[in-house]
Amino acid sequence: MTCKSYYGLMTDSPDSTESNFWADTKSDAVLRRFQALVNVIDDGIYQLDSTGNFVAVNDSIVEITGYSRDRLFGAHVSLLLNETDVGHMNSVIQTRLQTDDWDPPTLEFAIETADREKRLCELRFDLLLEDEIYRGTVGVLRDISTTANRIKCEQKLTQYETIVETIEDGIYVLNEDSRFVVVNQAYVEMTGYSREELLGSHCSLVVGTDVSTKAAEQSMNLLGADEDAATIEADIVRSDGAEIPAESKFTPIISDNGEFRGTVGVVRDVSERNGREQELQKYETIVETVEDGIYVLDENGYLTMVNQSFADMLGYSPKELEGAHAADIVDEGVHQSAKEIEEEIVQGDSDNPSLEATVKTAAGDRIPTEATFAVFPSESKERERVGVVRDITERKERERALEESEQRYRTLIDHFPGAVGLYNEEFEYTVAGGELFESLEISYDEVVGSTIYERYPDDLVERIEPYFKAVFDGESNTFEEQYHNRDFWAHTLPVRNSDCDIFAGMLMVQDITERKEYQRKIEESNERLEQFAYAASHDLREPLRMITSYLQLVDRRYRDKLDEDGREFIEFAVDGADRMQDMIEGLLNYSRVERQGNSFESVDLDTVFENVVDDLQVKIAESNAEISAESLPRVQGDAGQLRQVFQNLLSNAITYSGTEKPQVYVTSVIDDEEVIVSVRDEGVGINVDDQNRIFEVFQRLHTHEEYSGTGIGLALCDRIIERHGGDIWVESEPGEGSTFSFMLPTTSSGR
Repeated sequence: MTCKSYYGLMTDSPDSTESNFWADTKSDAVLRRFQALVNVIDDGIYQLDSTGNFVAVNDSIVEITGYSRDRLFGAHVSLLLNETDVGHMNSVIQTRLQTDDWDPPTLEFAIETADREKRLCELRFDLLLEDEIYRGTVGVLRDISTTANRIKCEQKLTQYETIVETIEDGIYVLNEDSRFVVVNQAYVEMTGYSREELLGSHCSLVVGTDVSTKAAEQSMNLLGADEDAATIEADIVRSDGAEIPAESKFTPIISDNGEFRGTVGVVRDVSERNGREQELQKYETIVETVEDGIYVLDENGYLTMVNQSFADMLGYSPKELEGAHAADIVDEGVHQSAKEIEEEIVQGDSDNPSLEATVKTAAGDRIPTEATFAVFPSESKERERVGVVRDITERKERERALEESEQRYRTLIDHFPGAVGLYNEEFEYTVAGGELFESLEISYDEVVGSTIYERYPDDLVERIEPYFKAVFDGESNTFEEQYHNRDFWAHTLPVRNSDCDIFAGMLMVQDITERKEYQRKIEESNERLEQFAYAASHDLREPLRMITSYLQLVDRRYRDKLDEDGREFIEFAVDGADRMQDMIEGLLNYSRVERQGNSFESVDLDTVFENVVDDLQVKIAESNAEISAESLPRVQGDAGQLRQVFQNLLSNAITYSGTEKPQVYVTSVIDDEEVIVSVRDEGVGINVDDQNRIFEVFQRLHTHEEYSGTGIGLALCDRIIERHGGDIWVESEPGEGSTFSFMLPTTSSGR
């Protein structure tokens, strides 16, 4: 075993050249001299094994501690030192084991005697190594306290320990290697580690390597600097992995000779503070980003804070406004009104702490604003008022525009040739107007506030109530009714707001009594004309047949006696008579659409189409036409008349195919309200200017030499589709083919 001497008490061997004290002396004599010297020295000398248990002590140790030699032998050093000091001592030992550059430290500890007294002692020790294996320590303990000083130190030590252990902030002490040698209970609870786990551990255990390195650098930078302490913010990683935001303020420990001995620091959990700061930052962000102006006014009417929006509103910078008086931006009367509202707020008498007023801008303009107020005490206990100011220029303009618009609509309603009314979901009229009221001798006031149940007979209500109700499902309806012995046309429709939500229904009414009478007379006239056309057409057929028959008889009997011109004249006459016969036949069919049409029933358009294709089989074969069709729907209608429509459209598509092989396509589109059937060809097409007149009677676009026909087929189609409550039209370009389409309502409104 080798030992380094302290105070000349030990040496490597009797032959050591450090001293002649042992020279020429036998080993047993040396041992006796050593034991005598150890026991007469006032300082306590001890030896600990590698586990920290006493294996040797001198008389001074027994005297200083008050424990017997037998009690000390085998006892752990923690018998005398608290766990913090034991941890510090172990930390020093670990440092010594990790380095060859060793300068034995002088430590100060308060040992606890057998009488439970605290005695301040100075300790110097070294390690006992055998073949580089740690075997324990040997040390010198000196009592450095007098009786009075000891009592004072014990009291202070107790006070300090109490303060350190009861303070809410975490307190720690690190040695030169940034290892914990002291931690208080608050730090233990903050980190979640036990005191035993922390003592001797590197501080990176709880703050990580980067933070511990940075803190160590800052601590070293404080040596010789003007600042006494440094502060660092970092997350503490608890034993369970949770992270706590913390702020640590620390200062280096410097020995009497100016050497760095470690660091002492105070750690505070700043979770709550950070939360408050984040909350404050959030509100500051809100205040600075809202479009409304925000200000704070002190008790004397001076601005103490404004946001950027308020400054922008007035054309100043925030700095220019802060310190200005309220009277600089509003009239004195407004300022006084605001103070009165402020008093009402304080007394709890204000339900609506707001005020409309104009404010003066830097440019001398005046802006209409609306301000709402709140009152709160400031740090100086004086009352302050916070206000939120909104520029209502646009709102005022909208209000004016709304008033003007309302007046315009009121004028329109009052001068509407019929009657207009708005009603709510209870079918109560909220608005009414129109010239019809005057003719019926009804005032607006009679209508507004009344319901349809109060205004109309029960049988009329029963018929119109479904239309009024459907409005709130988004439906519009048109219907005719009789009221006050007159005929009326009525239209109900939903009224929506800017969000497209239905908030009311509208009823528009027009008196159509005279129109109905006129329509009745027209229908009677048309009926007479149809009867005349039918009779005339029917009566003309017999003379035409006679003319045709005699012309054919002349042709047979006298053909050989006629020259070429004569025979040609006969042919022209016969052809003209035949064409007239076809025209009369077409005219008869045209007049029969209303008179001899069948009642409507469910019609399968696929069947109608197939029958027409069969009828046109010869024409299809002769022209080598290709006709394709999608599946067609069922409709309500007259099957015979719809067959005529298909026959005319398909026949025309084949006839007007030009020089190309006829290609005909039949398609349909169906929705909830209508069916559209289209017949498309790739033929000669139709000029845009002619697309309306082809549906008129006897209108032809080509000569008889170019294409045969009477010019009544499309007019007949138009008449049939009209009877079915639909419409027919064509889309075409010359040389690009034509698409004839007709629309039929899903619920037929035809006759």
